[in-house]
Amino acid sequence: MTLLMFIASISEGQKIDSERILEADRIAEDYKDASVASLNSTDHYRFAIHKKEDYLQIINEKDELFIGLKDNAEYVKRTYYNDNVELGKSSITTEKGKSFYHNKYCGHYQSGEIFYSDAQICAYKMPFNVTGTVAHFSSEATYLDPKYLTSVFFHEDLPVLKKEITFEIPVGIEVELKEINFKGYDIKKDIVGNKYIYTISNLEAQSTEENDPGFLHYMPHILILTKSYKNSQGSKIPVLASTNDLYKWYHELTSNIDNKSSELTSKVNEIIKDKTTDEEKIEAIYYWVQDNIQYIAFENGLAGFQPDPANKVLYNKYGDCKGMANLTKEMLRLAGYDARLTWIGTTRIPYTYDIPSLAVDNHMVCTLFLNDKRYILDATEKYNPIGFNAERIQGKQVLIEDGDHYLIDQVAEQPIEDYLEEKNWEYTITDGNLSGIGTSDIRGEFKKTIMNFIYAVNKVDQSKLLKAVISGSLEPDHFQVDNVNGLERHQPMHVEYNMQLNNQVSSFGSEMYLDMDFEDEYKNAQIEETRKIPYSFNSKKYSRTKAKLILPAGYTVHHLPKAVSIHNEFLSFQANYELKQDALYYYKEIKLLKPVLPTHAFEEWNTSIKDLNKFYNDLIILTREN
Repeated sequence: MTLLMFIASISEGQKIDSERILEADRIAEDYKDASVASLNSTDHYRFAIHKKEDYLQIINEKDELFIGLKDNAEYVKRTYYNDNVELGKSSITTEKGKSFYHNKYCGHYQSGEIFYSDAQICAYKMPFNVTGTVAHFSSEATYLDPKYLTSVFFHEDLPVLKKEITFEIPVGIEVELKEINFKGYDIKKDIVGNKYIYTISNLEAQSTEENDPGFLHYMPHILILTKSYKNSQGSKIPVLASTNDLYKWYHELTSNIDNKSSELTSKVNEIIKDKTTDEEKIEAIYYWVQDNIQYIAFENGLAGFQPDPANKVLYNKYGDCKGMANLTKEMLRLAGYDARLTWIGTTRIPYTYDIPSLAVDNHMVCTLFLNDKRYILDATEKYNPIGFNAERIQGKQVLIEDGDHYLIDQVAEQPIEDYLEEKNWEYTITDGNLSGIGTSDIRGEFKKTIMNFIYAVNKVDQSKLLKAVISGSLEPDHFQVDNVNGLERHQPMHVEYNMQLNNQVSSFGSEMYLDMDFEDEYKNAQIEETRKIPYSFNSKKYSRTKAKLILPAGYTVHHLPKAVSIHNEFLSFQANYELKQDALYYYKEIKLLKPVLPTHAFEEWNTSIKDLNKFYNDLIILTREN
């Protein structure tokens, strides 16, 4: 900002209406973490037939009134567009209609999961130098293809005192507005002629809490299902009226791919040359794609839905999920197997394929048909063994290509046993410390995570990583890894180690206090009572620990912690100690049966954690004989 502009903005700030200042102070009391709020936000969507081109388009007009809640605040308003969304005029003014100073940037948009995208962004940075400053923002955008308007949300990234969303749908245009997650929100709906008007008041800013299972699971929003329209000639033009329409569009995109299969043949033959069985050949191809093609998510016009040709992915040695699925399919096909492209929405998407919308899926895999069985092959899941379905797709519907038709199936849930982490410890007490040897056998999602890290770091960091894994701490207390094997897909990862635990034993007079569990999994893992969204653990878990302690000479057991046993539909905790002759045995088993904990289960979870903490905090007491 130049000096003259700064002086002008201060001058403008000095003219703030006293009522606006009082209003800002009242709003700030209700939204203490906010520096800017939206007084009124309107989002209007008008469906209309393009007069010259005779196709359906959707014109979106946004209008918003912002107010600064403190001095020297600022806010960045973002609008998004791409090849199918065309930006129109926009403006930012004061309440009196004068120009409001702001910085504007428009260009390519990138996020953590997107490498390259045709998505564009316009960002408007607005200064609110004085409390009560008001800015009026308006913009227009046109959806050139109605398929791409999939959903509209009520929440924004700041508090909104009043929000209105309107859909203007003329006769002859068939649109279904599907209301999602409205329960618990006071959303009013009015129908006036061909207008559908939704209003809500006093919305907090969109939540950004950790361990979020995906905002589509809890945030109120409207799915826009544009099914068909009549053009100027009265002909009915389908958009996406059914799952068949959705598949037809997908199939058109994938059928037009020239994979140049001849360029893949030599590589396929090389990969399977020493393999004799179907299983060996299929695994060799699947694992080769996992190991040799770098996963890079990207969107680029239709490539947001259309896979790159298999030969291009092979040549580049990178691809997104669609390109990797297409390469896997084509390689398997060349080897003589029935492999097909498959669309799927990960667990962050709650929809099923009875909803004909581009919002239903966000991922692509390959389905292999072999001996009357179907195998889901996701080459983006590095070190994933065939037959194991990744957590993020378990239980989800899949749409499988079948020529001009399609198949709908469901990804199988992995049994909890596939997640088992087995730990065995043997202790003695030496020089007042707990020392011993241990083994850990790790399976499932946790093993894949470890392998991804192990193969991404040097040997020194590999040792640190393994110590952190077996100790359950980022600062392992005297652990030494002796042996590691099973760093392959089909075997449990087996780690052998020895340990000198300095903080597990304390002596006072004739009494010795000790704790045989150095991990204390889920200790103090209560969920905040104020949390309003489900809690995601990212994966199911199954941990089983067995430990043995040889009692030191001259000591007897005076006290053992009372056994704990907790079981419900979401979790299972049980742990106990048992004395047998001259040794003390410890057993603990923990199961997280579902990867996401709903809000109604928080109270039960917290009660269970309190009971578990009581067990962890209750120490073993040994008494020395006189």
